Amino acid sequence: MSKDSKKAELITLSQAADTYGYSGDYLRRLAEKGRLKAQKFGYQWLTTADDVETFLVSRERRGVYKKRVAKPRK
Repeated sequence: MSKDSKKAELITLSQAADTYGYSGDYLRRLAEKGRLKAQKFGYQWLTTADDVETFLVSRERRGVYKKRVAKPRK
């Protein structure tokens, strides 16, 4: 699997939270507000690593960001 297809792979918000050091609740609220690109399938929210990283970059541009963001686990 290539690096690009790995970033396009759907992950749950819980997986994204574990990977990037945020709570699942926080990411869910961002998704509900439309600030994090994600889709709800049944009761579960799904996103991609690319979409989470895009959100993180947008926070840095606004000057609001978490100082200790964990590097994604490989």
